[in-house]
Amino acid sequence: MTTEQESKLAWILALAADQDPAGIAETHAVVIGLLCARVEQDERELAAHLAALQVGEWTSDDILRQIGPALTALKAELASADMRFQPLLPSDDRPLSERTECLARWCSGFLTGFGAGQPVLKSDEAQDALRMIEQIARAATDPGSDQEAEESAYSELTEFLRVAVLLLREEGMVKR
Repeated sequence: MTTEQESKLAWILALAADQDPAGIAETHAVVIGLLCARVEQDERELAAHLAALQVGEWTSDDILRQIGPALTALKAELASADMRFQPLLPSDDRPLSERTECLARWCSGFLTGFGAGQPVLKSDEAQDALRMIEQIARAATDPGSDQEAEESAYSELTEFLRVAVLLLREEGMVKR
């Protein structure tokens, strides 16, 4: 794990009310959803939104004081020209069922954060991306199916999600 990933995990663990991997993924996604829906918001506004959504048990001042720099780093990651954003999900050495549950919860958290930001989606492409994320939020594994095919599907869904989030962020940059 890189230092950047360790730092991201540390602040998510601090913020997440639920310490299981799916809860951590969901908390990360709520933050990302808010950042994508309201690109122009500063860290103070974001902290107020997170406190209002009752992400963890912190007040907006606590969030700002404890993880303000991490929020700035996440904004920069989403805005990077090299598209380096990655959803915070368990590594490939974890069981596929756990990774799939985390992926579904990540999507659910993203939808919560994105919806709370009240974005205005103008393009059909962005609306389609949001509908696909809604479908991924219901993802589950089938123990009786071909594991290799399930692994491949998981990888494809994860990459789609990454690109869809960046597309929705771009859509959030359009003036209302």
